[in-house]
Amino acid sequence: MEARITCVYDEGALENTSFIGAKGTSFLIDIGGKRVLFDTGLRNKYLLHNLEYLEVSPDSIDAVVVSQSHPDNCRALDALVGARTAPVDVYCPAGLYNGKPGMFSRSIGISDENKGKVVFHDLEGWTDIVPGVTVTPSIIYDDGYSEAFRVVEGTHVTIVSGRGVQGPAEVIAMVSKRFNRQVRAFYGSVLLEKKKKPVAESYAKIFEQEGVTDLYLNHCTGPSGMTNLRVHLGLKGVKDMYVGQSQDL
Repeated sequence: MEARITCVYDEGALENTSFIGAKGTSFLIDIGGKRVLFDTGLRNKYLLHNLEYLEVSPDSIDAVVVSQSHPDNCRALDALVGARTAPVDVYCPAGLYNGKPGMFSRSIGISDENKGKVVFHDLEGWTDIVPGVTVTPSIIYDDGYSEAFRVVEGTHVTIVSGRGVQGPAEVIAMVSKRFNRQVRAFYGSVLLEKKKKPVAESYAKIFEQEGVTDLYLNHCTGPSGMTNLRVHLGLKGVKDMYVGQSQDL
């Protein structure tokens, strides 16, 4: 199945364009005539601005997947919902949007006027969103934090990551087992900000050993993390994925 991924929200944006780079992450998948947004980024106005510049109407999005509770990944959902005329299916961790959003706090929620525009679905186990797009079970880390990843079945299997707190090993293994296919591409983030060089080296070895040849990374991979990965995988082995960039999957 043909699929296309577009970066909607990231710290970096294409030069000489009107796209805005800001802290957070969001990707749009176009597949089989359906559109799925993966995470929303942090700030309402930047998400809506970048969607408008991409000529993507909020009403054209068929479903939203929120991978985790970090504000960088989920805060701007309320603005997306508010810009729509029809309800949208939102797949997210249970109870994530129980509160009300606050600009100067870490609270995350849906405003009263927008609650009627959301149909929430708890992410429990493997979840099929639309044909060709699946969400993994949440990986729960030692400190209790958890995150889910998106899998896209285009011409090959692609993992999309919103944060990648403990690297790529576990999610690659679970996706390869589930689909009985090699993972070829990895988009998004592996958390390497403030991590030492040996951590990046270990992640690079995992990507090499698992045959993941298409790496398009951003967000909390961080500039130093990108550099340290490229020491082992080469400049062409690790590509940037800024707001406004698209790739066929």
